[in-house]
Amino acid sequence: MKKIAYLFAVIGIACMFTACSNDDDPAMPGASIPAKTYTAADGLTLKLDGTEAAGQIVSFTPSNDGKATLSIKGAPLDISSIIGGMMGGSKADQTPNLTLPTSSIIPGSAEVTIPVELTGDASSCSFAGSTETTYCTFAYEGKVSEGALDLSLSDIKLKNTSIAGTYNLMSDSPARVVWDGSEFDLMGSDYNLRDLILLMTTMYPMIELDGNKYNVMAALAAVLKSVTFGEDGSVTAVYADTKTPGLPEVTAPKGLARYVIDGNNTIRLFLSPEAIIAAQASKADDNTNEESEAFDPSVILGKINIKGLISKVVPMLSTGIPLHYGDVVNDAVEPDPNAVSFYLGKETILPILQDVSPVFEDAELRTQIIEFAASQAGDMGPLAQMFLTPALEAFPNIVNNTTTEVQFGLNLKKQ
Repeated sequence: MKKIAYLFAVIGIACMFTACSNDDDPAMPGASIPAKTYTAADGLTLKLDGTEAAGQIVSFTPSNDGKATLSIKGAPLDISSIIGGMMGGSKADQTPNLTLPTSSIIPGSAEVTIPVELTGDASSCSFAGSTETTYCTFAYEGKVSEGALDLSLSDIKLKNTSIAGTYNLMSDSPARVVWDGSEFDLMGSDYNLRDLILLMTTMYPMIELDGNKYNVMAALAAVLKSVTFGEDGSVTAVYADTKTPGLPEVTAPKGLARYVIDGNNTIRLFLSPEAIIAAQASKADDNTNEESEAFDPSVILGKINIKGLISKVVPMLSTGIPLHYGDVVNDAVEPDPNAVSFYLGKETILPILQDVSPVFEDAELRTQIIEFAASQAGDMGPLAQMFLTPALEAFPNIVNNTTTEVQFGLNLKKQ
């Protein structure tokens, strides 16, 4: 009996030590933090190189083994108010709810997934490391609890930086305009849309800047000074502040646009609509929402193939706008190895023009548009009306049946 009692005593003591040992075991990091999607309105603080980033959502998914997965993607953009502003006045209240997808803050990716190792306790953890995507590498660090996620991204570096650098706008030939299609009659002469666009944008000073009048091309050269493609995938620009006397130069903040090189002399440009809207909000004119007396924008929207247009434009918000780059096309400009055209190609422009072309099939609406354009051209109004009348009448046939090439872009020279 004494031996049996001794055996039970040993077992009891062993159980006590085991229980104490289990009580002392540290909890698995993040064990009590639930899976959650964080937004700026619900616990998310997201920074890129120390600057807060807008328009993103981050999902946190723990795996109960001290690890977790972060997923970063663009927040859907509500454009209802934007379209309402285009409609103007009382019609803005009739705009349906519309949201569009956007891209992640990481260049080239609609969504980025990052596996992380958690350190800390069950309810509050931190993490840090570096990772890569198809197009870039970057570092990350942050902390997470049940109600908040702080995430900082830094040191983004594109794997392909071959076009990185600062480019000045070519003032003698700032724009690339290519349009091969059928001609139309203008005062007894044959004209094509390319020639008409160049004529109307280079001959007549109709834009006032700081007390001086410029034609469209000269105004473009006066306003846009340079564009920088960063090795971190950022796209920034230096431009003239047209609302301040003397036209002082301003540098656009990072975060409005990003890019990656996609091969075949093509980049993909990713816009951040929320950041752009926020940057422009303080610059909006007081009369932005006034209804136009010239024509009703809702009538124009009713003529456009909205479904077709959305199916073409919306994907580019998350997958990027394809921009080609190559030699400058202008016989009047001496060839320059540092000169580069960045432009939209036919595959992007023409389908959009075809969806818009029904607007110009309506003779009454076409007349209203021409009269509005003429009213904005000042002294050149009658001339603008004379040029636009045959051009817009021919426009639907040209874009739907005879256009073989169309390109619009900027001519830049690398510093």
